Amino acid sequence: MGTTKSAVSTAAAGLAALVLTAACSGGSDDDAGDAGDGAAGPRPVLSEARARTVLENYVEANNAANAELDHGALGKVEGGALFQQSRAQYRQFPTYEKKYQKRYKKPFRYLADRANYHIPARGDWYMVDAPVAGPGYHEGDRSLLVFQRAGGTWKNVASVGIQGRVPEVAHGDAGLPTVLPADARVGSTALDGLDDAVNDLYVSGGRKEGRLLAESEVRRNMVKDHTTRRDWIKPEHDGYFETEFETENRKWDEAYEPAFPDVFALRTADGGALAVFNSYDARVDFATRPGFHVIPGDATRLYVEEEEPPGVREYYAVQNAAYVPADGKVEQLGGEVEMIGAS
Repeated sequence: MGTTKSAVSTAAAGLAALVLTAACSGGSDDDAGDAGDGAAGPRPVLSEARARTVLENYVEANNAANAELDHGALGKVEGGALFQQSRAQYRQFPTYEKKYQKRYKKPFRYLADRANYHIPARGDWYMVDAPVAGPGYHEGDRSLLVFQRAGGTWKNVASVGIQGRVPEVAHGDAGLPTVLPADARVGSTALDGLDDAVNDLYVSGGRKEGRLLAESEVRRNMVKDHTTRRDWIKPEHDGYFETEFETENRKWDEAYEPAFPDVFALRTADGGALAVFNSYDARVDFATRPGFHVIPGDATRLYVEEEEPPGVREYYAVQNAAYVPADGKVEQLGGEVEMIGAS
């Protein structure tokens, strides 16, 4: 993947701030066959050595695709919500500031030999906690990645920059991580309800479902998008325009493409969960009086055909990482936000 807008920076309507992240490599469908030495018992879906190679190839493929803005090549090694974001970035690239364009195309790398590979025995995905280096990154920066097997190839479907410490992952009798299903509950928290909690930070400022999320830098910046949503409206135009956020609904599918409601979760050593999941929301800027119109931003104008519409809806895909404790509030570890369409 290219770059996303991180939840640690404030959104501007139609303009994505940039935080460098990554894309993915391929791997054959027989990866599981190189995982062990013939011993009985559970075996990982692929060996750590193979996962390290996948990560290294992943960086090479992503850098090459970014240099040419080749979404076709990127789609061979990337999928899910991550590819939604990447494809949108390539389309919106001409609207980015020149300094961001220059940084976007410079190579980055994951430190594969210092990464933590969380590879379970069952399923079609695994997680990687990897240090990342390159333009725009700082010492100690890390990303939480999810690779998923699709059509015989390992594709990157999630890449979330981490704020704070990643909890220790639990290991079963065979020393392998334990996968939690998307509909599992950890304490009082339903994993497949985490997207609603994140959406509520934008929709209500966290007064409803968002109350289950603990105070953090990620939460504060998402809530800031809610509280500053009307800042674009000049005092003399107050009462003529409004801005609201709304959560995903089925009517959006025609406007951009179907959502990926994926939840990838592993049990942590303390009985909680480490979860990577997607959420979708929209920002709606609209006139409240007849005869007035909204002027779309540069990136938004790529999707909106009408020159002076009465309102604009921008669609956002958000990739999230969170620690769900066995007791207490959920800690947001990161969030990558990208506008993926508008109407």
